[in-house]
Amino acid sequence: MAKLKSYLLSNFIKSFATLFIPFFIIMSLIYIVNISKLSAKITLNFTDFGLLYAYVLPDIIFSTLPLSFLGAVINSLSNISESNEAIGVFSVGYSPNKIVKILLPTTIIFTAIVVFIAIYITPYSTQKMKNYRNKKIYESKLKILPKKLSQNFGKYHIFIDENKNGVFKNVTMFTQDSSGNTQLMLSKSGKVINDTNSSNYLNLDNGMLYRYKDSGFNIVDFKNMKLFNSSKFFYKKVVEPKEYWQKNRGKLYYYILISLSPILLLLMYISFGIYNPRYQKSRASIYIVVSVLLIYIPAIVTRKLETPYMLLATLVIWSLISYVTYKNRVLKRY
Repeated sequence: MAKLKSYLLSNFIKSFATLFIPFFIIMSLIYIVNISKLSAKITLNFTDFGLLYAYVLPDIIFSTLPLSFLGAVINSLSNISESNEAIGVFSVGYSPNKIVKILLPTTIIFTAIVVFIAIYITPYSTQKMKNYRNKKIYESKLKILPKKLSQNFGKYHIFIDENKNGVFKNVTMFTQDSSGNTQLMLSKSGKVINDTNSSNYLNLDNGMLYRYKDSGFNIVDFKNMKLFNSSKFFYKKVVEPKEYWQKNRGKLYYYILISLSPILLLLMYISFGIYNPRYQKSRASIYIVVSVLLIYIPAIVTRKLETPYMLLATLVIWSLISYVTYKNRVLKRY
């Protein structure tokens, strides 16, 4: 029994590592691209980039663990079946239930990890990610590109000839309020500055302000002018998971289903992995796709409907499908 346990688990770990590492890299690249899109608007240093990635890391792990687990179970058992070793195990008197008992503790650990990440870690990381992103958008130096239209600083449209290390050359700014008053501002140089009060402003040097009102046309020369950004940053309180999920019930139901899928569908994964190579062909890839569809389609529908009845129905149906598949494909044959 000990040798069988060691053999099964070693095959499972190899299959899991083979799947988890590529999945993790792919998901990481997707999130990194999304973070990079943010850097097109604001300046992000290496620390900012790393912190934003750390905030999305729980989502990456949550997305990759269940997929890697189901693929590892099906692939590892399929490889054993293909080499006739599964048939040999059953021939010496071991029941398929022995395989279930060997894989069950590992499944419980995986399920517990995913549940903990999804229910307790994700609410904190999601809220902190949004706060940090909004704060960086507000505080960071704006990436105002030279000779490009449709760029804004607060209520002003801004155009610059050159941007050297955050110092703008030949700044042109235009705005018009609801009353129809028009302002045109020209400055030789300018720079976005973040002050100690976590607000940012544009510091302009050596310029002229042209202001047109119904009463007339005014021209003002200035040596220095500070224009504060009219946008505001409001830090949202990071609430406890219980309060967070009360406001995001659909997302909660989705996370519950994905988190519990390893243990609820374990028997089905085992059924898809075990087969007789003399009479059957390996369909591991097809079964993996079927399993993914069976998991994510009901989970997405439940998230949109936001009803606990769909959640409970899915949990029951998954359990029945898993048991019936295991009974008909494995227990009756071996």
